[in-house]
Amino acid sequence: MATRKKRAAAKRKAPARKAAKKVAAKKTGAKKVAAKKAATKQSSARRTAKRAGAKRPAKKAAPSTRVATKTAAGKPKVRTNRNASASAGAAPRVETARRVASPPVVDASLFPCGDAAVRAATGKDWGEWLTLLDAAGAAAQKLDHARMWELVMQSLPDSAAWWGQMVAVGYERARGIREKHESSTGKFQATLSKTFEVPLFAAFAAWADSALRENWLDAPGLDFTKLNAGRNIRARWPDGSMLDIRFNETGSGKCQIVVDTMKLADADAVQKAKAFWQSQFEKLGQYLSV
Repeated sequence: MATRKKRAAAKRKAPARKAAKKVAAKKTGAKKVAAKKAATKQSSARRTAKRAGAKRPAKKAAPSTRVATKTAAGKPKVRTNRNASASAGAAPRVETARRVASPPVVDASLFPCGDAAVRAATGKDWGEWLTLLDAAGAAAQKLDHARMWELVMQSLPDSAAWWGQMVAVGYERARGIREKHESSTGKFQATLSKTFEVPLFAAFAAWADSALRENWLDAPGLDFTKLNAGRNIRARWPDGSMLDIRFNETGSGKCQIVVDTMKLADADAVQKAKAFWQSQFEKLGQYLSV
């Protein structure tokens, strides 16, 4: 009997329990949904803050006036450079001219011949030769005369060997490697020439014949060592200096005599030799004109 009553009471309470469970389930579900929404909002907020922090605002440079041009209406139009990095308070930049070292001035009298002659023979003037040999390091390497000549000949044909010597000597003088009138051996040389209005054979005889030579030449101790008829004469002074006297026909009834005095001690000896042969040429001219 009691059992039946319990069962009947349980049946009566069953719907109420089901309803209570449903209500509890709804509440639990609502809490879970609310918690999930809150978590989603927090995550979204964190992502937004992170993106905002990653994007840094660009710095705006102070505009600077660049060029002022005129519009079609004639009014000045100012163009600005937005990328200028100088601050507004910085001092204006002053443009300065670039300094270019000018080449040293070279005494033209140091060269064995003029610009026109060396250009006609080699295709370059003295300034161009100096630039070319400087670039090759000729002066910096302190080349001797033979190697200097070989360097010059790299820009000349084999037929221009004599002009190669001229260019090498001119460069050495210009760059202070050798003094004017100084030979490649360190000795000095004096050269003097004069043209005479007489046939070459007459001028040569006045030098080669000792009896004729006494009529005009005042050179005690000078020893004539070699004669090449019509071409040149070699002689020697007691101090060891050497003479090379050359004869060149320059026209009908005219000839040039060139006297080279070699193995002189210094530049003073060069000047003395030139003065001496200048006076002897005057005497020779008077003798040949008689």
